[in-house]
Amino acid sequence: MSKNAILTIAADGVGAVSASLGGFLTITPLRAGRWLGLADTDVKRRRVLGTADLALGITIIVGRSSRWQWRAVAIRALLHLAFAREYKRNNGRHKAVAMCALLIIDAGIAIGLRKACRFV
Repeated sequence: MSKNAILTIAADGVGAVSASLGGFLTITPLRAGRWLGLADTDVKRRRVLGTADLALGITIIVGRSSRWQWRAVAIRALLHLAFAREYKRNNGRHKAVAMCALLIIDAGIAIGLRKACRFV
C-alpha cells in the first residue's frame, strides 16, 4: 500500500470521526456534551464547536483526493485547540492533553497530504 493511500485512509477516518462527533454535538448538544465531558460548556458553544467539526468532517470526506483536502485537515487540527480549551475549563485536563495529541496527529496527516499534492 502506498504512502498516499495510507494518508487518504487516515484523512477519511479523521473526516468520518469529525462528521460523526460534530453532528452528535450539533444535533443533541446536551446529551453529547455530557457524553464528551463538556457538561459545563454553554449549549451555544457546544453547537458552534459541533457545527465546525461537522462542516470540517464533511469537507474532508468530500475533498478526498483533491488538492485542498490537506487544508481542511489542518484546520481541523487547529479546532482541537478550541476543544482543549473547553476541556480545561471543564476540569478535564487529561482530555485537554488528548486534544493536543490529536492536534499533532491531524497536523501530521495534513502535512503528509500537502506533500503528496506537490508530486501529483
